Amino acid sequence: MSVEKHTSSFDEKAPAVDVDVVQPDSVTVSIVVEERRLVRKIDWRIIPIACAVYLFAFLDRSNLGNARLQGLPQDTLHGDPTGVLFDWVNSAFFFSYIICQVPATLLAKLCPPRIWLGCAVVGWGMCSALMSTAFNFPGLMVARIGLGAFEACFAPGIPLYLSYFYTKEEIGKRLAFWFGFAAVAGAFGGLIAFGIQNVHAAIANWKLLFIIEGVPTVIFGLLAMLILPNRPEETSMFNEKEREIALERMNRGYKADVGRHIAKCALLK
Repeated sequence: MSVEKHTSSFDEKAPAVDVDVVQPDSVTVSIVVEERRLVRKIDWRIIPIACAVYLFAFLDRSNLGNARLQGLPQDTLHGDPTGVLFDWVNSAFFFSYIICQVPATLLAKLCPPRIWLGCAVVGWGMCSALMSTAFNFPGLMVARIGLGAFEACFAPGIPLYLSYFYTKEEIGKRLAFWFGFAAVAGAFGGLIAFGIQNVHAAIANWKLLFIIEGVPTVIFGLLAMLILPNRPEETSMFNEKEREIALERMNRGYKADVGRHIAKCALLK
């Protein structure tokens, strides 16, 4: 009897558990669902076009070796028996690509992203296609230098662009997927060159190679200007609720973004 009374008194003194504490807040759940929906929307709008353009970037920078096998030195470099002229043409891309990366990334902060990235894609696509019109060493050098300068405006600017829309926990996966298309370009480049080598056309095969890989790049650049969104506070892609969530995400875990402005202290670091 004493045990039963003791147990009964213990049960009466035990504090009641607040059911609301263990249940998730409905407002928080709603925000999480909306944020996930927004991320999916951003993924479908940005990642496919960014990956496709990066694929063409590697095709356009690496097609010179395939053009060499299809008679480019014989037609433009007087045969180039030593290979020195071809080496200079090949290296010219990396001269401008390395030199232009830092200033291009700084300028990308000041321009509308879709216009900046789209113009860069159109620029190097035109340089790649115009290599088919080169007839001597200086012409090839100018085209390759332009190719490197325009590609320097795109590849280093993509991580900056993605940081406008993704948190630091999300951006790594998207960049890894984006970088993976460089390997895809290596797989397709040889197949495209093999197919063109067996084409009997009125122009040389190496010229046809530059045209086939350059013209689609220009088209994708124009599409990028239409499809890619601007910064979250400027794009018409979001409604007001989505814009509010996107702006909060943009500064989550980062130093607050200052818009189209470059702080002087950042340049001195």
